[in-house]
Amino acid sequence: VMGHVGLLPQTSTNFKVKGKKFTQRKQIFEDAVAVSNSGVFAIIVECVVESLAKKITKCISVPTIGIGASKHCDGQILVTDDMLGLSNFFPKFVKQYSTLGKVIEKCIRNYAKDVKTRKFPFIKNVYR
Repeated sequence: VMGHVGLLPQTSTNFKVKGKKFTQRKQIFEDAVAVSNSGVFAIIVECVVESLAKKITKCISVPTIGIGASKHCDGQILVTDDMLGLSNFFPKFVKQYSTLGKVIEKCIRNYAKDVKTRKFPFIKNVYR
């Protein structure tokens, strides 16, 4: 089982950075320690301030996987659709490596045009 602390998108309605206030930092840190001690093999640390991610990584015994939690985690993860530009969700911590959504949209428009004008399927796309 993998643990998860910080922003919990499955249940959150507030998609903002976590750990700015002392009480929230304390709770997230305590959660990370408890989750680490529960037998997980790793913990996702999501959308927390850098200093808290660094402290969690230093103080717990299992690897931390950061998503918007700084380079101080043991590993990193991003949502593929976000980094490839396929979603309309662009949190600060996502580096968008491509805008595939625009490329896909252009391909679909070209395909639809070819179908409507009966240019597709081409002879080479038909079994004889």
